[in-house]
Amino acid sequence: MIQDLFVCRLFHELQPYLHYRLRIFNAVWSEKNNPMDVVEELKRGLNGSKKFVPFWYKFDETGCNYYNENIQHNEYYYLHKSEKQLISENVLDLMNTVTQPFLLADLGCGTAEKTKYFIDEYLTKESTLTYMPVDICKDSVETTSRTLSETYAKRLIIDGIVGDYHTVIPKVLNYPGQKLIVWLSGLFNLPYSEQIALLVLASQRLSDNDRLLVTFDITQEKETIENAYIDPSGFLAKVNLNVLHRLNKEMGANFDVSQYKYEGEFILDKDHTKPGNMHRWLRSLCKQTCLIDGLNMKVEFEKGEKLQLSEEGGTSYKYTENQLNILFQRSNLKIVKLWKNKHCAMVLLKTSC
Repeated sequence: MIQDLFVCRLFHELQPYLHYRLRIFNAVWSEKNNPMDVVEELKRGLNGSKKFVPFWYKFDETGCNYYNENIQHNEYYYLHKSEKQLISENVLDLMNTVTQPFLLADLGCGTAEKTKYFIDEYLTKESTLTYMPVDICKDSVETTSRTLSETYAKRLIIDGIVGDYHTVIPKVLNYPGQKLIVWLSGLFNLPYSEQIALLVLASQRLSDNDRLLVTFDITQEKETIENAYIDPSGFLAKVNLNVLHRLNKEMGANFDVSQYKYEGEFILDKDHTKPGNMHRWLRSLCKQTCLIDGLNMKVEFEKGEKLQLSEEGGTSYKYTENQLNILFQRSNLKIVKLWKNKHCAMVLLKTSC
């Protein structure tokens, strides 16, 4: 059983061309300390009058693979291309803004495709870099660590961490020396209150010389946003329907996945200080009853009833520049520099604590 404390280190001493280690912490995207709390969180969501599954539950190994497939092949998903362009055009300016040397931590690393721009630029001036890939998905961290180790060999010292953000952010920031923490296309996918909580957690632990680099979606056109997230090609439907496949596989449920349809809508917040966001759900196509042995419960759905795909209704927040300023004020962070294009903003931050 995965515990909250450090339980496993994998050293690849028998493969001299690999130079990384992997540490596994509590791999649950929540503040809770026990994996059994996954069961309680699922029960809480599925027992409510407005049923939901937690946003993070779709991201097992299969869900992570589906999401990476979406990023690469969904022609409507504008953000990935815009973010890559923004980073590639401004990476030199960023590196000239941040004092070197530093440790590079990568929150929600995925395949580290975009992070390689920072690694490559850094290694034009320094001989080695300590790189810390962080993700809830163990397969992502291990595969990325292996791939980058093969690419950069001894020039990249890789210290991978698997776990939820509440657990790993303090561990990353307790690492000695100056740090640049990058968070690309990850933070704004969380519920708004969670974004603030995690930024506050980081701001309280950032040293004066540490910097946090975060990207945000600043798109406001409803049609563009909805085409990206309810894409006609069906990539994100696979990601989100994975919650039912995972319930069937891990919790002994009997969901008929073919009887649910993935839908969503971009909704502006009535509080204009908060960004609009995508509300996404699985709609039941018929009246049906589902048994979930692992949760010791029965869940009934009416025809047309929604299973929400987030604890707070919406995710994938779309910020205006004013809303970003409010977010940073609420999180005790100051802007060092901001870069943006049509769809994406990249913000370098420091603590104001």
